[in-house]
Amino acid sequence: MGTMLKERKKMLRIPNQVVLPFGYRISVRQLSDGEMDKRDPNADGIWDDDTKTIYVRKRLPVTRRRYILAHELGHAWLDWQHRYMDDGKASI
Repeated sequence: MGTMLKERKKMLRIPNQVVLPFGYRISVRQLSDGEMDKRDPNADGIWDDDTKTIYVRKRLPVTRRRYILAHELGHAWLDWQHRYMDDGKASI
């Protein structure tokens, strides 16, 4: 496999973790259809605020999974903003 192709694949990879400011760590898990269906059969992505975990349906094309990850990160960001900015735990 060529170097450029390896770099492209590396860029498209879904991360296992995302860290927002002030150490707000978000786990990212890619789940099988069976595992996702146990959580919500109608969802391709889920943000779980209690565990700070984003779940993404693994069988989807990587471009779709990246879109879902970005969407769920939006939900996570709003929760982070509420916890750290609106509640006064941090200031800018």
